[in-house]
Amino acid sequence: MDGGLTYERLARLGVHRWWMPPVGLAAAVSVAAVTACGLAGIALLAAHAVGLDSADDESIGTPLLDNMLGLAALALLIPVTLGVARVVQRRPAGTLHSVAVRFRWPWFAACLGLAFVTAFLVMAALVLLYDGAADVRVTIDPWRFIGIVVVLVVLVPLQAAGEEYATRGFLLQTFGAYHRWVGILGSALAFTLMHGIGTWSGFLALFVGATIWALLVIRTGGLEVSVAAHAAMNLLAFIASAASGGLDVADDTTAADAPIGATLIMLGGDITYAAGVLLVLRLASHRRPRWAPADRTVGQQPDAGHPSLGTPPASPRTRDGSHAALPVDPDVLRVAGSPPAD
Repeated sequence: MDGGLTYERLARLGVHRWWMPPVGLAAAVSVAAVTACGLAGIALLAAHAVGLDSADDESIGTPLLDNMLGLAALALLIPVTLGVARVVQRRPAGTLHSVAVRFRWPWFAACLGLAFVTAFLVMAALVLLYDGAADVRVTIDPWRFIGIVVVLVVLVPLQAAGEEYATRGFLLQTFGAYHRWVGILGSALAFTLMHGIGTWSGFLALFVGATIWALLVIRTGGLEVSVAAHAAMNLLAFIASAASGGLDVADDTTAADAPIGATLIMLGGDITYAAGVLLVLRLASHRRPRWAPADRTVGQQPDAGHPSLGTPPASPRTRDGSHAALPVDPDVLRVAGSPPAD
């Protein structure tokens, strides 16, 4: 372990036994189910109070309300996974963010810019392929559309982050504690199944894309890179759907149901985004960030004086009561002082 722990191995900082991954997964699923049911119950009571009772037993209120509640339910996966990591796996919750034990906002902003460029290219290619320019025009009341967009801008990034914390974060680390590829493929499969079986091409494209995102998370040492890509693509897709009134219609289709042409375009977007991220890392001479073992960092705070990073986070305690090491290279774009490459 001389090279330290890469992102997918950080669950080993807590209580790690062979039985811990299934126990942690069961706890996360149970808590997520309880919180989702609680949210649905509150929404039902609120809908009944304002007279929005639905004649459809499978709907809480209007299709628009159902869509918003679905986004909120997925956003709840953020506190659920952070809580299970801390309470059940007994490790710092911040290790879900990154090897720096925090969410690296400057790096996230850089990824988000690249993600929006890629998402715009994907959306444009889809419009050209299916001649759907008329479908993305604002066909509902403009003021209502603006109100929906404001809500989407708040909820969609949280929904995307919730899915990322659950799959590329919690599951990748939980199963990655056994082996890197168990975590990569296990988290990719879980992410794909969350979107349903769909068509064979849609399922395969989602699985390959999820694998690419997991590799990017490991390469950059945190979830910022995948949260940015997921949030940008979903936000543009939801806004386009809202513009044509698509959110007011009951529709349970997902990306897994897309035809082969659309799946190839979306997969091309994943590859393009990954290439852009890797190019940025190459230009920054960045190496894979790790959580450094204590024997390499005793008495050291390598980033304490870095003007853009401020004071490093306090080192959490390990199971034997000693302090775990501070993360080396916490800022993903730091050029100098990176730990040795694999």
